[in-house]
Amino acid sequence: MKIIIIGAGPAGVSAAETIRAHDQQSEILMLSSEPFPPYSPPAMADHFIHGSKAHLWRGQDWPEKQGVDYKSGSAVIEVDEENHLVRLAEGEKIAYDRLVIATGSRLYAPVEGAELPGVYNFKSLSAAQALVERVKSGEAHQALIVGAGFIGMEIALLLRKLGVAVTQVEMTEQVMPVMLDMDTARLALKFMQQRGIDVRLNTKAVAFIGDDKAAGVRLESGENLYADVLVAATGVRPNLEFLEGSGIAHDWGITVDEYLRTNLADIYAAGDVVEVPDLLTGEIYVHAIFLNAVEQGNVVGLNILGFDNQYEGAHRMNSLKHLDLPIMAAGLKTGDQVLQTRRDGSLRTVYLQENKVVGYQMVGDIKAAGVLRGLMNSQLDVGSFKDILLAPTFGQGTITWEAMAPWV
Repeated sequence: MKIIIIGAGPAGVSAAETIRAHDQQSEILMLSSEPFPPYSPPAMADHFIHGSKAHLWRGQDWPEKQGVDYKSGSAVIEVDEENHLVRLAEGEKIAYDRLVIATGSRLYAPVEGAELPGVYNFKSLSAAQALVERVKSGEAHQALIVGAGFIGMEIALLLRKLGVAVTQVEMTEQVMPVMLDMDTARLALKFMQQRGIDVRLNTKAVAFIGDDKAAGVRLESGENLYADVLVAATGVRPNLEFLEGSGIAHDWGITVDEYLRTNLADIYAAGDVVEVPDLLTGEIYVHAIFLNAVEQGNVVGLNILGFDNQYEGAHRMNSLKHLDLPIMAAGLKTGDQVLQTRRDGSLRTVYLQENKVVGYQMVGDIKAAGVLRGLMNSQLDVGSFKDILLAPTFGQGTITWEAMAPWV
């Protein structure tokens, strides 16, 4: 069997590793439009600031170790489902028995002029490297970022760390409006301001402006802001352009069933490019999170091999950990009980519904995040020990006997 994986992000890598763990015979071809080995987008900030290789999360020799034929700089421009072929930009056509689409996403803003040259994307290593190289060459001293979601905040912190003056505009009344509650957002904003980032809330950008190249942003107020570097970061858009005419069903992202199969035979999809149900709410949308991509890649790999493994749903979560502003948010930001504590400049909030953890938010000290995530995913009744969920030592061996008490 010949398996082609389009995309070398966490979803594609996870799919290849899962296949190889159970099948040493099938031929795996991985195609990446980028000129790099497989990498981890969340680790790019560490790479640019400290020069680490942490973004090469599986190592540069990963393809050889996994027995994967890896072709970098190979952009797919067409999928021919009828003949089971993919066509590359240079014209080559390659046959497949099974196809995995894991092309990820890019930053996006529904603002006029967002596609102009000079508006930077920071979702791929190629795009991020172009931006950072411009900064390090001394060509860029002032940055303007449209959007203050998690990715926008990470870009702002990175550019500030590199010595760039940063202005960030956000149309809502808080930073990270999708994931953070108001209390957590206020503390996150304070941290950003302490680092010298000019965050302007309730400020809507309506257009990127410039003749042949974007040079600034026009605000709804009529004011124009100018900068050397412009970034659109209000959300992400799945990379689907090459699927035009393929017949693969999609809305904002690719439509898949509970096995992560598309509507066409022998084609699967995983990662930032698919719409899947939320694990807590059942709502279907694109969950552009590293952890989800890895899990979906694993499910796809198993199903290609005939295991019929169903995907339960994606995690609603996000985090900032690399740039001296530890933030973790997961699940919902509502519940019938709200537990909250402030300690040494940190804030921890846990949301319960019928004594089950349905969400949590942390700024500063995020050590208990892993245990809280486990409680949320398992939907364990925490009524007997909810009073210790906010303890500074919670998660360091404190939960074991409490959680097991009903069963021992």
